Amino acid sequence: MAEAATDAAPAGGRGLDRTLSPGSIAMVGASNNVAGIGGQVFANLARAFSGPLYPVHPRDPEVQGHRAFSSVTELPEPVDLAVIVVPAAGVPAVIGECASSGVGGALVITSGFAEVGPEGAALQDQVRATAAESGLRVIGPNCIGFMNLFGGVMANFALPPTAPLPAAGPVALVSQSGGFGSYITNKALLAGLRLGWFVSTGNEVDVNIAGVLRHLVDREETRVLMLFSETLRDPDVFVDAACRAAELDKPIVLLKAGRSDAAAKAAMSHTASIVGSARVFDAVARQYGVFVVETMEEMLDLGMIFQDGCRVRGRRVGILTTSGGAGVLLADACTAAGLEVPEVPADEQEAMRELMPTPFYGSTANPVDTTAQVVSHPGAFRNVLFSVGESRVLDMVVAVTWAVPGPATDALVEYYQQGEKPLAVTSTAWLDEFQQAGVPTYTDPRRAANALGAVAAQSLRAFRPVAPSEWKPDPDRVDRVGRLLAAAAGRRVLLESTSKQVLAAYGLPVTREEMVTDAEGAVAAAGRIGGAVALKVMSYDLPHKTEAGAIRLGVRGPDAVRAEYGELLEAVRRRAPAAAIEGVLVQEMVPARLELTCGVQRDPVFGPVVAVGLGGVMVEILSEAALLRPPFGPDEARAALAGLLGGRLVGTARGLDEAEQAELARVMVALGQLGLELDEVAEVDVNPLRVADGVVRAADALVVLTGAG
Repeated sequence: MAEAATDAAPAGGRGLDRTLSPGSIAMVGASNNVAGIGGQVFANLARAFSGPLYPVHPRDPEVQGHRAFSSVTELPEPVDLAVIVVPAAGVPAVIGECASSGVGGALVITSGFAEVGPEGAALQDQVRATAAESGLRVIGPNCIGFMNLFGGVMANFALPPTAPLPAAGPVALVSQSGGFGSYITNKALLAGLRLGWFVSTGNEVDVNIAGVLRHLVDREETRVLMLFSETLRDPDVFVDAACRAAELDKPIVLLKAGRSDAAAKAAMSHTASIVGSARVFDAVARQYGVFVVETMEEMLDLGMIFQDGCRVRGRRVGILTTSGGAGVLLADACTAAGLEVPEVPADEQEAMRELMPTPFYGSTANPVDTTAQVVSHPGAFRNVLFSVGESRVLDMVVAVTWAVPGPATDALVEYYQQGEKPLAVTSTAWLDEFQQAGVPTYTDPRRAANALGAVAAQSLRAFRPVAPSEWKPDPDRVDRVGRLLAAAAGRRVLLESTSKQVLAAYGLPVTREEMVTDAEGAVAAAGRIGGAVALKVMSYDLPHKTEAGAIRLGVRGPDAVRAEYGELLEAVRRRAPAAAIEGVLVQEMVPARLELTCGVQRDPVFGPVVAVGLGGVMVEILSEAALLRPPFGPDEARAALAGLLGGRLVGTARGLDEAEQAELARVMVALGQLGLELDEVAEVDVNPLRVADGVVRAADALVVLTGAG
């Protein structure tokens, strides 16, 4: 049985202050050779860090003007952070010295560990064991280091020491991959993204991306978090971080690698990781308010639009352009991103026309098309831009411009710095003036629209996610259901009849039914149930009854029940002679306007996941399903239903009505509680859930147990 979540902060996010915000640093492997990694990293440290900095070198008495020490044990004080750049074979001994010398944390940049094979894995195991025994926090190995610009810590070689030191900003980037993290960092800075943090975690022998994320979420200076993940070793900490980010209104943008089988194998060789289901990963991330992106460019796009902290009250966007065609493209892109492009009120249009050159050949309706006339009237573009930004019917602004310094560029920078509404610029290219000011710039209309759509989504969330710490099990229910499961000890699956008893214990609406062992018992049960009934053979050997002919539907009247009962058993003996028959279930027939399926699966990374989608025979044809990780509430369940089939499941006349949505949400929440409370249940399949006239009934159910033969 599962235990309740605790209120304590996740271990993965604790104890990183000394490591990531050190007051003193030692570097083991520091070098006078600035062409090598040891020299580059130390030069980076020396140019930015104002606290005590100790190079460790076995022979050189001085490194880059700093007195050197021959080992960690000879340092004059227990430092907060030890940066390690020595051959892999020597790393375990250095880690041991750090642990015995009171060092707060170690950053192991060295590669040659689990990513290269068994010999490296053995070295990594030694590092892991020392860290676990001593409490020393270890980042890496096989990483590129980290950057904390607020603390002056440039413990990395992602940026060369000759490059200008960036100014600290509100965006944090956490990447499992060092090399790709460096690529993203450099491109982010070029785009005008104001990074304050960059942390690479490498092989994650101890500290992982979830732990770093959890640590950075609570940093006051951090307002946006970007994450590149190949795998997730601490899902509970990730979820806790996402819940905390939602509480603090700090967007998390996630780029996930390892989606295909080929990519999963590559991740295994790269970071010795186990990659879980990408589909589940995406669903869980979105459930907790994380923005899942598919490309690095999209990650940077959202980072740019979020970094100024602007929020909106609605989804209405104003489009300003000098090109009618670009305005139409933007209108289409905004609509596709879930935004609205309302017409500007007549009085506002009249005021705009007075700002335009005369005669005026454009449009003030929205998109606002100034045409190329404004080129020869430098002040007109600025005045119209601010007029659009001040409109009472608009919540955000997107403008089209050419990447040419001049009055239009100056006006856009001025509006970005002074205006209260978010601005996205669609430009022919990046422009230094925009990048220096941090103006969110996009070279394609759809990218600009998607970025503004993300701002709207972040601003207008209807509910906050349910944190795992808010869930508590029901001991009495767990005990009752435990007795039902004990009756099937050693079995792989439960009988449908027992499965439905388990579901009923969680409040799921199941069909009225009785188990019988002879024809006359079936006739009597059918009479008590009334109307047409279904007859189903119950056998532990037949989890799927249709293939064995073990089911009859719509049987009505004593004679028909008696006849079908005999024919049913004969069909099963003929098709599955080895099946041991426990009895026959006599079940009410329930009407259905729609059939859905709902169940629980256990993901190798995230644990129990509830899935809901079309049921009956359609589950094999349309495999679309909404996924939620418990615990979650009715609001989240209804939002998941609303997202199925492009919204058509709830947004059409033949879709689910309010009562049916509420009942299905209750079923989903209950199945989530079952998944959390019953570790011995590997899988639940309720198919079909028959829906009609506000009523939902589980007509069939299968419960699969863990650890059974």
